[in-house]
Amino acid sequence: MSLLRRRRRRAGGALALALPLALLTSAPGTAAPAAPDAKPAAFDRVNVDTAVQGASFTVVGEVFAGEQNIVTSGFGALGPRGVPSTGGSLQVYRPRANLSDWRKVSVFDASANIIFPNQPTLTDVDGDGDTDLVVPSGNFFDSFAGNSRGAITWWENAGLAADGTPLPFVRHDIITGQPWSYHGVQHIDLDGDGILDLVSVAEQGGNPSDQTDDQVETHFFQGNEDLTFDAPVALADVGGSLPVVHDVDADGDLDIVTAQYFDVGGGPEDAGRATFLWLEHATDATPGLSADDFTAHTIATLAQTAGSAVGVGMGFQIRPVPGFRGPGTVSWIGTNHMNRCLQPYLPAEKVMELVPPADPRQPWAVTTLSTPTTPTPTCPADYTDGTVPIFPGDEITSRPTYGQGAPGVFGYGDVDGDGDIDLAVSGDGDRRLFWIEQLADGATRLHTLSSPGEEFGQSGGGAVADLDADGVTEMVFSSFDRNTVAIWKRRPVAATPPPVSTTVVASALRVSPPARRVTAGKKATWKVRLTGARGGAARQVTVTFEPRRGAARVLRTLRLKRVGPTAHTATLTWRPTQAGRLRVDYAGSVVSPTLRDTSTRARVRVTLR
Repeated sequence: MSLLRRRRRRAGGALALALPLALLTSAPGTAAPAAPDAKPAAFDRVNVDTAVQGASFTVVGEVFAGEQNIVTSGFGALGPRGVPSTGGSLQVYRPRANLSDWRKVSVFDASANIIFPNQPTLTDVDGDGDTDLVVPSGNFFDSFAGNSRGAITWWENAGLAADGTPLPFVRHDIITGQPWSYHGVQHIDLDGDGILDLVSVAEQGGNPSDQTDDQVETHFFQGNEDLTFDAPVALADVGGSLPVVHDVDADGDLDIVTAQYFDVGGGPEDAGRATFLWLEHATDATPGLSADDFTAHTIATLAQTAGSAVGVGMGFQIRPVPGFRGPGTVSWIGTNHMNRCLQPYLPAEKVMELVPPADPRQPWAVTTLSTPTTPTPTCPADYTDGTVPIFPGDEITSRPTYGQGAPGVFGYGDVDGDGDIDLAVSGDGDRRLFWIEQLADGATRLHTLSSPGEEFGQSGGGAVADLDADGVTEMVFSSFDRNTVAIWKRRPVAATPPPVSTTVVASALRVSPPARRVTAGKKATWKVRLTGARGGAARQVTVTFEPRRGAARVLRTLRLKRVGPTAHTATLTWRPTQAGRLRVDYAGSVVSPTLRDTSTRARVRVTLR
């Protein structure tokens, strides 16, 4: 959340002055924005809860058996200078009749004194078959005020009472009273001993006005058979708020991947500092895990330098996205956390795909996924001075306030229902929400999810899930600015009937005899035969006489009699008084929506004795 970032942090002008212009303006690869074609999917907002004080992180999963639950943390009340004044809250929402009807279950409230509960992890800690909640907590700048209130706790799911109401969750402390803040936790067997451990990143922002006093450590909490966890072991002095665990190098053990915001420096000498990185797990001969078992490798850096790593700005999140490039693939998608209106000398706000080379220890390739169809190169003055609260262009662009950055967290899933993987993105410091559409050719298109004029800033969530089991996925976000949890539901599209294929039969009209000499004023007969489409109503033709001299005149409409599946006949009786031609016209018939025949015409000569 942007609120957690430095409220008065310097913009780092020294970095801009010291770096060559060519390096500052270098950019990673960009997925060309697709030209507009079909109308994109549209969405409607449905509020879940508008009274979560300081609504922060939101995840979706099965907390109670058979349900898709929304789980949201709330930071609680803030005191002077943004320091937390009370504990926060955690709530689980149970689905009822429809997407606007949820039962709120409190896991804990302010009385639990959990300061800044951050992103919860849904996992079965005690192995009893249901889902418990691991909650990292703490404020980046709390220790600068002399506080040590960071913690990691887990909350045991005690199940349901006989009447179906949830029993109170049971608190278990893993670590408390810390100067560190913890934001994301992985519950996984990192050391391979068969017992699940915890991995998190501990952060202290220090003085909000000083970007050189940050402290960061990646922490490992070894799990025990009695469901306790050992004191943390620092595996590295790098890392970011939302680490993930994955076998990056496919060597059979688990590595740690992270996007780093704090402790990336502030001077020109720091341009090459890693802001996206991974920790390679290479176990040595000594028992247990320590910093000796992990080696940091750069994925991307703060700013472009003469080196091979791509400069992408400060890191916010990176995670593997299965299926993004098709079934069986795993793509690494990340967000930076920047402010181009205040830091034009650094990379702008973006969502990106980070592609490892054959040797992932080397810097990764970067492709921007969030380039809009119509870019706006500069920040308008009325946005920079705060007159306009929402950026008037299409780019993700943080509000121009020191300490704010964009974008934030993101989720993934088939947002538009076309069968591929799209991205749901929090603008965070940008007061809007976004989604990134993946097109059939692999290009991407950025869309604004929130409605024109709608503010839903400093949002967590981005979860994509089918919450009401109707086969259509929804997106869930929670806004600190609005104290609100809300769902975005895809608007139904009117069904387009399949195209109707119509069979057209060529009609044929024959009048006999083709020429006839008759006595003026005496009765004469002609036979008319029409062939065309099978079935349908009785056919009729129009008979017109075209004299050698003078105007043509319609003689009559002649009704034909069906004499076969496709044939119709009639006899014309007439007393000619002039020489000329008889013209017989058939207009064609529509037999059914899928069958018709064509118009046709025939002529015969009439001469007098």
